[in-house]
Amino acid sequence: MKWTIRKKFFVGFFFLFTVAAFLFNFVLANMLENHTTTNLESDVTTLQFATKQYMKQFKQLHKQDGSFFIEDSYTIANELSKINDQSVALYDVTGQFIYEAAPIDQSLLIEHQRYQTNVENESSEELKQAFQNKSAYTIQPVENGTLLYFAYPLYIEDTFYGVIRFTADYTDVFQHNERLLRSFTLLTILLFLGVFIISLLITNQITKPLHDLTNATKRMAQGDYQPIPAINRTDEMGELAKHFKLMQHEIQQHIQTIEREKEKVMLLEEKRRSFFNNVTHELKTPLTTISGYAQIIGEKDFDDAIFLSKATQKIRSESDRLNEMVTQLLTLSKYQSETLNKRTEVFDLFPLVQSISEDMQLKATQYNTNIVVSGEPLIVRGNQNELKQLFINLIDNAIQHGKPGHDIDIEVRDQILIKNACFPIPPNILEHIFEPFVHRKKEGSSGLGLFICAEIVERHKGTIMFEEKLGQAVVTIIIPRWQHSGNN
Repeated sequence: MKWTIRKKFFVGFFFLFTVAAFLFNFVLANMLENHTTTNLESDVTTLQFATKQYMKQFKQLHKQDGSFFIEDSYTIANELSKINDQSVALYDVTGQFIYEAAPIDQSLLIEHQRYQTNVENESSEELKQAFQNKSAYTIQPVENGTLLYFAYPLYIEDTFYGVIRFTADYTDVFQHNERLLRSFTLLTILLFLGVFIISLLITNQITKPLHDLTNATKRMAQGDYQPIPAINRTDEMGELAKHFKLMQHEIQQHIQTIEREKEKVMLLEEKRRSFFNNVTHELKTPLTTISGYAQIIGEKDFDDAIFLSKATQKIRSESDRLNEMVTQLLTLSKYQSETLNKRTEVFDLFPLVQSISEDMQLKATQYNTNIVVSGEPLIVRGNQNELKQLFINLIDNAIQHGKPGHDIDIEVRDQILIKNACFPIPPNILEHIFEPFVHRKKEGSSGLGLFICAEIVERHKGTIMFEEKLGQAVVTIIIPRWQHSGNN
């Protein structure tokens, strides 16, 4: 991999700012954790001192023997809970649970009360430490927040009375720390991105002109004349880029002109050759048939009446086909020779399709077929006569080549769909369906109808597609909808 100046700057800045961001967040997280730990230790120390003084006074005012801790547990737990706004649980010297009280307005504490939990069944570390004559606290994340459990052994005048455990809701404290850490993290990222982007912009400003010119020369060597981006500089680099673009543009224009002319000539020649070959073949076939039958029936000793009738029908059929082919060729020649500036108008295609369908219904009836038209208005700009010829050809094709006794469905919306039941179409026919003289040898077919349709659609800047789906021939025509703008 080639290490360019831009890559070196990019990697250097990225490494520097990434390390700085991680270090900053690591230090900040440790500071918040230490600060929180200090506050928690101060809170539990104060809590232990205050509640121990309360218990000493309570003992002096009530029974002097050790039974007060158990007999007055209800009063003790509720008073301590009310004073400190925390859950308070009492355990006797054997580790048996006595009573627990929780503030009624602290839903999280009430939800996590541990009723009748003895030390042997309790896995909390703070209780185990308390029964080992140590004060201890643990932090416990729960579903809706964070709880602090604090327990210490109660000794009054060197007499052990049991263990008091407090449960406090520290959700706000830890959420505040998380929000603070997220805010600083976001600020660090934004600062990092800002400085990083500015650094990259400066680097790009320095190296981009050279990079663009280097790539442009490589592309030109491979025949790619894509223009380089604008270099708005007044120094020598800007002057070089300006003259390079002028040279590139001139070369590109000459190359494109040559390629376009070459493609036009090759395409035209290919179409002319293919069309001439097809016309020659298609005209030769009916002429050969007519000539053959004419020679046979013209012989002096010919007297076969049955063959004469057959020959007459065949000559008439081929003559009709030849006549249709010549007519279609004249129509095609007319379309291709006229300019694209033929008179066009804005009109609704839907009633035109309805009218054509009504006219074609007479022919469809001969095939025991109905033409069903549905849809909505479709306003287009085009030549009505050409579009009329388009739909006459398509509907006639559906009638002749479709299965008799099945409806022809025509739907006019943003696109026009013509669907009819059909016999299987060979793939080689389907692939070249819109090319001239492509047909399935059906009697009377010239093979130019769909080719003329494609020419008309192309003149109207539309698209046409022919598919066979589940035994149905589906023709999809898209003529761009007319968009009204201004006073046009």
